[in-house]
Amino acid sequence: MRKANVFAITPRKKHYYPNTGKSHIKADNILRRQFYPETINTHWVGDITYIRTHQGWSYLACVLDLGSKEIVSWAMSKHPNAELAKKALRHAIRRQRPDASQLLFHSDQGVQYSANVFVEYLSKLSITQSMSRRGNCWEREACPWGIIV
Repeated sequence: MRKANVFAITPRKKHYYPNTGKSHIKADNILRRQFYPETINTHWVGDITYIRTHQGWSYLACVLDLGSKEIVSWAMSKHPNAELAKKALRHAIRRQRPDASQLLFHSDQGVQYSANVFVEYLSKLSITQSMSRRGNCWEREACPWGIIV
């Protein structure tokens, strides 16, 4: 192989995610791909993405209202943690003033949304939490606004 300049391509090691069992799932999928509610401020979805800048990576958390199809809040940070997700949600609540007991917040099963800090914040405000199934790439296809849920 050396003489012929042939090199083996080794497959990348698969990711191992600890706590991927039932204990990691903090909420059932209550939304069930019903992306068209009739009222505003009753069904919110959230996600975090990353943006490369000259200063390094920045992380953007957004909260989208499925009723109005609008981003109702966003927050940026240098760290993609639960505090970033909580900050975006807190800002959305301050701006929109929804009836929290009637609010459903849906996200993926990312560590930010599964963290005790975030789960307890939702519970304290009586917001119902919903999470997509783990590893289901088709959830991305279902939401026409580009937010991954």
